[in-house]
Parts: sequence; C-alpha cells; structure tokens
Amino acid sequence: MSNRERRRKLKKFERQSTGENDEIVRMIKVFAIVVLALASFYFIFAIYNGEISFGDKDKDDEEVTIQNIKILAGSTFNRIDSEYYVLFYDFEGDYATYCLTIYNLYNQKENHLKMYVVDLNDAFNKKHVVDSMNLVNVSSANELKVMDSSLIKVKDGKAEFVISGNEELSKYQDTLLK
Repeated sequence: MSNRERRRKLKKFERQSTGENDEIVRMIKVFAIVVLALASFYFIFAIYNGEISFGDKDKDDEEVTIQNIKILAGSTFNRIDSEYYVLFYDFEGDYATYCLTIYNLYNQKENHLKMYVVDLNDAFNKKHVVDSMNLVNVSSANELKVMDSSLIKVKDGKAEFVISGNEELSKYQDTLLK
C-alpha cells in the first residue's frame, strides 16, 4: 500500500469517527434542551401554583395556637387537670350542632371546669362507641364504651358520673349550664 492510499483511508476513517462524534454531541444537546425545557415548565407552574414564592413572607406571621380541646377517647382519663368534662359526639352527626352549642354555652360560664371534646366519627374513636345504654362502660380507658352524645365528668383520673344519650344530655343541660 502506498502512502497515498494510506492517507485516503486515514481521512476516510477520520470522517467516519467525527461523524459519530457529531451524532453523540447532537444527542447530548437535544437531551440537555429537553431537560431544560421540562425544568423551566416545572418552575413556571410551581410559581403559578404558589409552591414557590418570592417575598410576601409577612402573610404567614399569624399567631399559631395549639388545639388541645379535641382529644382521643383513649386519653379521656389522663388529662393534667384534676377535674374536667369530656363531651363525646359525632362531629358530623345529627346532634353535632346541639352538642357544639352546649360546649360553647358551657365555656361562656364564669369559673367553669375545662371541657374536652371527642369526635366519635374519628377512626381512632370508633371502637369506643356502642349503641345500647347497657353496654356503656367508663371504668377505665381500656374498657371505655360510650354512646353518641355522652358527657363524662372526670375527677382525679376516674369517672365521677356519665350522661349517655341525647335525651339524658338534654335533661342534664340545665344543671350543666347553671
């Protein structure tokens, strides 16, 4: 093989290899453009939806309050107060408005005991709900069973008395709100 043929083959080989390199460079450029386009769409929509915000952080400086009135049924007897009431009712049930009214009126009284509420519709509290007055049990947190619209007065970690059912709660309402 002569030098001329070798040079031709070398130039042909160089053209093929640069052609492959050019394809790889083009693929990398296309991939980078697609990634940048997707990232820019994400940031545009994140800014539009409020996920990303710039400034205006003063709006979030509202006072934070801790809700400690609503409790789980299992913690009925372990509050730090020595004497308090626990009102059990379904927050979305038929008597929810009535029970909420009793709660609000009671809390407007002067020198009242603290009253906690338990949502019987909550999945954690459903195991404590019974349908019959005969099955009501307030001897301990493990054995706690109440009816919808029940009120328990707890003193020193033990139930002092229980009012179960809507009718009984209506009868006791005047005594509670005095």
